[in-house]
Amino acid sequence: MKKNLFGLLIILLVTVAGCAKKEETPVEIPQGTFSGSFTRLHYSTVTKKIDTLKANLVIKFSTTTGYAVLSDTSVVHAGSKGGYAVDPYYIEFGNTTIPPGPVPTTGKVHLAGLYEYYYKGNSLKFGRSNDTLSYYYDLTLAP
Repeated sequence: MKKNLFGLLIILLVTVAGCAKKEETPVEIPQGTFSGSFTRLHYSTVTKKIDTLKANLVIKFSTTTGYAVLSDTSVVHAGSKGGYAVDPYYIEFGNTTIPPGPVPTTGKVHLAGLYEYYYKGNSLKFGRSNDTLSYYYDLTLAP
């Protein structure tokens, strides 16, 4: 009888703990002008080497007008703009400068699609990767 009561007590505690109201932390939405670095890593399956491209970027975020990639967009990164959305883990960019469909993976890089991100204080970092291609953005809010 004691064992049954103890087991019932554990089940009751787990149920109550699972149903307890949890306060959700509001998601901070990046706003303002951020500057920093962009890095593209490409692993060649032919040469077995990693090619690295880097660029300094300025990205402006606004909840009303969206985002825009500014600064030197002539070689590595394309000028991009559009809307963006965030949740606790991901930031998604809807780039209006490229046609609908898959995001191009050749030529200049476009800021578009879904990225894992970290945003705290003045620091905004986001990136994504697949088997052979990775993009990393390391940005700081401009004063």
